[in-house]
Formats: sequence, structure tokens, C-alpha cells
Amino acid sequence: MYGKLKLVPAVLLASTAFLTQYIVESKLVFAHYMVGTVDASTTHAQQDIDGAINVGFDAFALNVGNPGADWAKSTAQQLFDYASSKSFKLFFSFDFYGDGDINQYQALFSQFKDHPAHLKYNDLPVVSSYSGGSVGPDTWRNFKNANNVYLIPNPEADGNYYSNPSEFFQSWGDAIDGVFTWETAWPDTSDTPVNVSSTKDQAVKSAADAAGKAYMMGLSSLQYKHCCGDSWYRAGETNLPQRMEQILSLSPEFTEVITWNDAGESHYIGPCWPEGLTAEILQYGNSDTAPHDGWQPLISSFIDAFKAGATDVGSMKPRTGDFAGTMWYRGVLTSCSGDKPRGSGAAVDAVNYAVVLPPGSSGYSIRVTSGDTVLVTQPVGAGLSYNSVPGLKTGAQRLALLDGTGQVVASANSKVDVSDQPTDGFCNYNYYVAGLQ
Repeated sequence: MYGKLKLVPAVLLASTAFLTQYIVESKLVFAHYMVGTVDASTTHAQQDIDGAINVGFDAFALNVGNPGADWAKSTAQQLFDYASSKSFKLFFSFDFYGDGDINQYQALFSQFKDHPAHLKYNDLPVVSSYSGGSVGPDTWRNFKNANNVYLIPNPEADGNYYSNPSEFFQSWGDAIDGVFTWETAWPDTSDTPVNVSSTKDQAVKSAADAAGKAYMMGLSSLQYKHCCGDSWYRAGETNLPQRMEQILSLSPEFTEVITWNDAGESHYIGPCWPEGLTAEILQYGNSDTAPHDGWQPLISSFIDAFKAGATDVGSMKPRTGDFAGTMWYRGVLTSCSGDKPRGSGAAVDAVNYAVVLPPGSSGYSIRVTSGDTVLVTQPVGAGLSYNSVPGLKTGAQRLALLDGTGQVVASANSKVDVSDQPTDGFCNYNYYVAGLQ
């Protein structure tokens, strides 16, 4: 979809009328939340929950990779304490890259499983995971039976998960209530531009449906990491709106946004509190200098459509006001001569945007300016329109929403100019995000 306008007319598909009230109401949207150090003397935990409620999330999936650490317990306690007075819920996502022994999570889960803020589905406390396929179905089955949980792990590491999904569910069926697919939220690392695909999701979800199991898809913006001995990039030009299309089309039971606050992989949409981050990560994944909250209004529009049972992004509409929109761009050109991540060949020098207009909107257009050059002026209509506009240049970036008379009704302006030079020896492939105002 690079360089091609995606404009979807806003029509309510007749098929949505046949959705039962139970199916529509059962759809939930979570945000993956990295549990790190949160200073208890601050209101950071409260701000996270209030911010997530404002976007429209139902719960945080609390990624815990060091469940015995005092800081992990403290952060979990702060979140549960504050959520107890809200409609917002929480549940644990065991991080098997952090600790591969499921028994190490038992104490923390037991501490909070009966808490009023713990998410329940079908009257059972929900548990998920990041990774976990390698521990096998027997281990998960024992955990499920011992704790009486609604279990939606991420078992992609099982050899049959993608190669033979039907066989996977035959082996795992009585151990789980559903599955969460993580890796399909982005295209694979590539040396050439590539778009995200839902082909694997379709196959696994079809097998899950046949087995009577729930399916959870991941929604994310990009991956960029430059720390901890590794560096990679997984394309993010129009990944977010493309993935919205795919999720609405496949209509899984659950969606999980990856992530609320993972600065290390750059796909945060909320604040990343510095007390829990290393100086190395803050060089590129700093939500103060590179905020991503401009994506939140788009995600709110998606959440509303998803929960309403919409199967097409043409049904998306702004939650409030006459528009919701965002511009995002990398702060360096691909010609940057410093240290580049694996997969940097997938990057495109482009200004990316997405805009949502209400039903009946007509005559509107988007104007994209990079440096001193107008790259394109193109029509946008009701529902979600998005594009990756090639031609990114050094200097300031601007997105303008124009009405039928050519007047600017909203704009998004860059706070950081694009450069062709590295910073501290490396080319930062994180995005700068600016919302339409």
C-alpha cells in the first residue's frame, strides 16, 4: 500500500445487523502494559489507567517477566488499587522470555486473582502470556485446572501453530480457552518494503472457530529496537491502519494493542515513565521527546467500530468532533549513514497519515508538506482514509485537512525536523507522531 491512497466509503454493512447482542457486547480491547518500575510517590499508575479509559480500553494485559521482584509487585499493587474504583480491569500476561517457569507466576497471580479489578470472562479470571508455546499444553492444562481460569496464551512457538493449526487445537484444545497471536501484528523483518498480512491470522482463527476457541489479534504501529545488544525494524509506514482493516474484517473476539508503554520496541501509545527505563532505551524510546499519543484518537475510533461489530473501516467515525487524524514520520532519512537496524531496507522515506471523518463527509482533502515541498493533495471521505506518501525531505513536516473551499480546518505539525544524520552514532528509526488539531 506504499504510495497508494486508501479511502473507504462509510457504509454500514448489512451483515452487522445479524450480529447478536451477546456477540457484539463480548468484544473486548486490551492494551499490553509492560510492568516496570513505577514510582509509588507519583501518580503515574493512575495516569496510565485514566489515559487508557479515555482511549476506550477495557483492561491492561500486565506483562510480567520478573514476578518475584519487589518493583513488579509494587507496580501491580498500584494499578490494582487505583483500578478498584474504576470500571477498568487488569489481568496478567506471563512473559516467558522474562521467566520461562510458569510456577514462578503463581504467587503473583494468586495475590490478585480475586481482586475486584481483575478481569473476568465467563466468570473466570483471565490469564494470557507473551510466548509460552514451548512450555507445552500439559503445563498450561495443569495451570488452568489448578486455577480455574479463562486462558488465552500466546503459543506461537508450538510447531503446529502456523503449519497445522487444526492439529494444534487437537493437542491444546482442553488446555486453553483461546489463543493470542502476537507476531502477525507486523510484517516480518525485511530488506525491502513490505506490508502486514493477516493470512496466518485467517488460518489460525479458522481453526480456532472450528475448535470453539476464542481468537485475539494484535494491533500495533511498528517495531524498532536499539538496545540490549540488538537492533531491528519492522515496517510501520501504514501498519496501524492496515491492521485495523484486517482486524475488523476477521472480527476476532478480542484485540490487544501492542503496546501502551513498551519504549524498548517503540510501539508505545502512552507515556513511558523514565524511572523504569535505562538510559540506552531513553536515547530513542522517550515518550517525552517522541510522544505517540497522537495515535490514540485513531485507536478510539477503531475500538468503537470493533465493539459495534463493524467489519469495515468505512464504519469508523470520530469519537468526538468532526475529525480524528494523525501524521507520523521517521526523524531520519534512509540515507542516514550511521548504525542502522536489521530490516532497515523495509523503511520508506514517507510522510504517513490516517484520518477519520464522520458519515456524510464530502469535499475534504489532505495536503502533505515535507520540508518546503507539497508532496500531495488528495481527497478523503467518510470513514478511515490513510496513505504513506513518498518523498520525505529534511526539515519540518505538516499535514493539513482542507474543506471543500480549500480552507484549512485542522493541521498537524512536526515538533522535530527530519535529518539525514545519525544521533549518537545510530539512525533512530522510531516515529514522531502528531495529531490533527
